[in-house]
Amino acid sequence: MTLSLRRIKALTKKEFKSFTKNTNVLLMCMLPIIFSIIYSYIYGSYEDVPKLMVLLLCLNMNLIMCSSFTIAMLIAEEKEKNTLRTLLLSGVSALEFLFGKVVLTLILSTITNILIFFICGMEVKYLGWFLLISTLVIISMIIIGALIGMFSKNQMSTSVVGMPVMLILLLIPMMADFNENIRKVAKFTPNYNMNIIFNKILDGGSLSSQEILPFVTILVWIVLTGIGFVIAYNKVGIDK
Repeated sequence: MTLSLRRIKALTKKEFKSFTKNTNVLLMCMLPIIFSIIYSYIYGSYEDVPKLMVLLLCLNMNLIMCSSFTIAMLIAEEKEKNTLRTLLLSGVSALEFLFGKVVLTLILSTITNILIFFICGMEVKYLGWFLLISTLVIISMIIIGALIGMFSKNQMSTSVVGMPVMLILLLIPMMADFNENIRKVAKFTPNYNMNIIFNKILDGGSLSSQEILPFVTILVWIVLTGIGFVIAYNKVGIDK
């Protein structure tokens, strides 16, 4: 499967134009920043509430609202306006379409993560690790969102299709520390493994070669969801 940089560039430009006109998507991207400011203000004076906890809470919120739902709504909008059919007929491949969509969402999610990082008062020396790990998880969550968009008939149905999936990915990692069975399930989610890595690194520790499993889990999610998206995209092409 060959990739056309010209097509990817054209799709990316189209996404930037669509984003500025979509108020729902704009709101989704703003909410994690707003909540990080609110939570930092509320819990900033409490010594027993670590900054890392607030960071992970807002970071996971961004992964759900911005990374996943943004691309889901943009793809659902394509289907709603029948522009996805036009792209399919013009020969745009699944990877070209995905890359064209990913660029915008990746930039927005990364910028939001950086803002949350500094709003929560984290040290700059951890920014490199933070960007590396969070970017990998963003990619996996974006592809999950892309799958939700492919299975949604329109923008309104993205919440119906995606909300159960997003709630599972948001709530299971949050409740993992309270129940052993939930923790066993959480170990298979990308954002919980991100939490494990950040709890180790951002708390002043370091990762050893024996703690590579969280990285592997995140990469497996990227590969498997990527394959799933290609299959779903090609199926839409066949149905059309």
